[in-house]
Amino acid sequence: MIATGSAISAFAPQAAADQVCKPRRPLPPVVARSMGPCGFEPDRLSFTGAPLQQAACLLRPVGLRARLGDPLDALPPVLAERIGGTTDLPARETLSAFLSRLDLEWEFAAALWQPVARARDGDRDAPAARYLVIHDTSGPNYGGRAFPADIDTHRRINNLARFRCSDGHHAAHVIINRRGESFLGHDFAVPWRAMKFERATRFGTDLKGLFLHVELIQPRRRAPGFGRRNDSAAPDPGFTPAQYDRLALVYAVASVRAGSWLIPAFHAVIDAEMRGGHDDPQNFDLDAFAQALSRLLDRLHGREEAVPVTP
Repeated sequence: MIATGSAISAFAPQAAADQVCKPRRPLPPVVARSMGPCGFEPDRLSFTGAPLQQAACLLRPVGLRARLGDPLDALPPVLAERIGGTTDLPARETLSAFLSRLDLEWEFAAALWQPVARARDGDRDAPAARYLVIHDTSGPNYGGRAFPADIDTHRRINNLARFRCSDGHHAAHVIINRRGESFLGHDFAVPWRAMKFERATRFGTDLKGLFLHVELIQPRRRAPGFGRRNDSAAPDPGFTPAQYDRLALVYAVASVRAGSWLIPAFHAVIDAEMRGGHDDPQNFDLDAFAQALSRLLDRLHGREEAVPVTP
């Protein structure tokens, strides 16, 4: 069974104020027997190659049971022209005004002038966060039942309170539901680990802070042929236009704070050679994400009317 992309994969009955998310026992040690399919280089705290080469490897398709496709031959132009650089990076003032129109002052605008996390658990001499890792929650799991017809608007599926933790042990920096609403679990300045690879014993805490994490709510169900207990089948399309819009905005916010466009990556690719690695995100449409980013940049740079797409 592939592990779910989030610590909370079912409908949580308790109120958020009562929800304790930190594991009661220490997580078991994680052994990294390789540096993964994209060749992580511990001395550089980076995957192999220039930023664009890294992205082409880290954004390869993710299939059922975490089967990976080949590295991409090309990325959508809006990503290829920006990843790792500062082209079209919005001004903080412009982005702040846009966030205010979306009523996101407290979540994102207030910290726009603050830096992002640094590796080695926030060591000021370590590299700043370089990667934005895209996850899906892999839940709730409907087992053998069909997905409800209203998964994109269903109140319980999209209830972000399920991911609020009274102990502050939130699953990711940001969680985005299928309506395009988001919950800020940790500020981008907070070093946080959400992958097995980051916790590998050989790295200690070196990788804590190198990656920023975004979870996209995606229900799952049982896929035939993989046993009675699995969560391998995802909706198709996997995510909604509103989710891609909010993800593009989160990507822009994190990149502005980092000072350059971060390298986007898929959770499953980074954990691909780890025992019990994850299979998320499923059915992610990279072109849809690129189009959402292009629309956002057009609005921010005055190339079309600055009308919020997501409530």
